[in-house]
Amino acid sequence: MPLLILGILIGVIVCSLYMTNRSSSSLNLFDAGETYIVIDHGTVRVRRGFIPERAMAALADTLRNAGVTNGNITMSRDNRVAISWHIPPALHQTIRNILLLERAAASPAGGCGA
Repeated sequence: MPLLILGILIGVIVCSLYMTNRSSSSLNLFDAGETYIVIDHGTVRVRRGFIPERAMAALADTLRNAGVTNGNITMSRDNRVAISWHIPPALHQTIRNILLLERAAASPAGGCGA
């Protein structure tokens, strides 16, 4: 009987820890970004934020040539790029280069912050 009560107590503690950490886990990674790009059935769309037209064209060409039809890309305010597992790892650096080089060119002073 004491082992059953101890097991239930441990289960309640683990469950409560899971519920409190669930909201701050990396599962919400794509909700916190400044720019959110969705690839849906081969169509690349910006859901939030802004990407220059030239970068969108280059990104769409890269993803189409690789055969990527679904996925998500998020770019944070501090230029961190998160790419969903739908996109092959071999493309990750190319995508970062496309997005961040265009962002640096579009920002004042060539991307150098004061």
